Formats: sequence, structure tokens, C-alpha cells
Amino acid sequence: MFKLSCMYRLLLSWMVLFLCTCGTAPEPTADAERAPAERGAIEERLITQLSPSDDLAGRQRNAIINRAIDRNYDVYAAPEGYFYEVLDTGAYNPLLAGDILSVHYVGNFLDGREFDNSFKRGTPLRFRLGDLIPAWNLALQRVRPGARLRILTPSELAYGTEGLVAPNGDTLVPADTPLEFLLEEIVILEE
Repeated sequence: MFKLSCMYRLLLSWMVLFLCTCGTAPEPTADAERAPAERGAIEERLITQLSPSDDLAGRQRNAIINRAIDRNYDVYAAPEGYFYEVLDTGAYNPLLAGDILSVHYVGNFLDGREFDNSFKRGTPLRFRLGDLIPAWNLALQRVRPGARLRILTPSELAYGTEGLVAPNGDTLVPADTPLEFLLEEIVILEE
């Protein structure tokens, strides 16, 4: 109950920041061009992971894989169900549950439309690792401070069947929506 209460307060604080601040974001970082042979190998590997299932989980998994193929992302499937690409591993000790972090990020729908961007607010998100959506809590433990990480997640590891609704009632992320996040400038503020 305490964890849920903290998550709610954190989400509410984040939403207030989101709605009340503005700024300019740096240009999105372009992915490095991959050689055709490398792109082909990535595509072949990802195609083998497409799901034959037509349920919600299977459709979302296939949508994530297709996004990765279309954008030439070299993602890997985590056992928990999200996909990740470590763009820079960072340095020092790995991140652990309970660490207080500061992270800049961009959140997109799989069609490329942006729904959130900490760079535009001019303030990174500060949180305790373990208090956010499951995909972030799990994926961040794969890297170290200074890392860059891409996460493609099914809705069940993001905002689930409820989606993300602003305090004013506006829907920011519809229910059952898979998402893409690019996390950068990861800093441990307190271990």
C-alpha cells in the first residue's frame, strides 16, 4: 500500500510538472546508420520473435517488433516481456532498486508521436528506482549511471488497462497502449 501511495504521489507530482512547465528540447538524437548486412541480421533475429498469438499481448509484441524493425533498433527481448536496447552502458556500479535517480527521457507511442519529453520541460524526472512503471524499474537495473537506454514495452508493463490520465481528466496515454522510451543522462542522486 505504501509503495502504491508513493507511486501515486510521484505520478501526481510528475503530472503537475508536466502541465505547468515548458521549455525547448534538444533535437532528437538520430540513430546511427547501420550497414545493410547488420540491418538484415537484426531484422532476421527480430522476425523470429514475432508472436503467432492474436491476443492483446501477442498483437502488442508484434507491434513492438515491427517498430524495432522499421527503425533499425537492435533491441532484445527481456524475460519479463519488454524489449530494450542499451545505446551506452554508462560507468561505475549498476543501478539498483531503491537508488534515487535523475533521468531525462522522451516517451513516444509506437507510431512515433511523442506524448512526453523531460527535455521540453527542462527538468529531468527524479524518482526512486522501483516506484515507476515496471518496464523502467526492470530495464534500468541493466545499466549504470550515464547510460542511454531504449525501452519498448507492452502496456501491461507500462500504464496497463487504465492508461495515464492527467489530474484534469485528459488522457495522456490511452489504455492498453504499448510505448517507446528513450532514457538519457541517468544519474544516481542517492544510493
